[in-house]
Amino acid sequence: MIAECHQYASFPPEPKIPPSDACCNVWKNANIPCLCARVTKETEKTWCMEKIVYIGKYCGKPMQPGYHCGSFTVPGGGQ
Repeated sequence: MIAECHQYASFPPEPKIPPSDACCNVWKNANIPCLCARVTKETEKTWCMEKIVYIGKYCGKPMQPGYHCGSFTVPGGGQ
């Protein structure tokens, strides 16, 4: 995930850049609950959670509204 998706998931929240096929392949095969269980406040300083939600939606494996990933809650509507 770090190697393929970091450039698409780092701050600032805008602009959101469509992730590469390689990033999408990693995302589609990722165990999202396992990844989210490892998200800490420190992780959230490096990875923009809004962009993580965008990557999931773009890649066809969205995070559900209300889902918790670290201290972040996915907004309603699956943004």
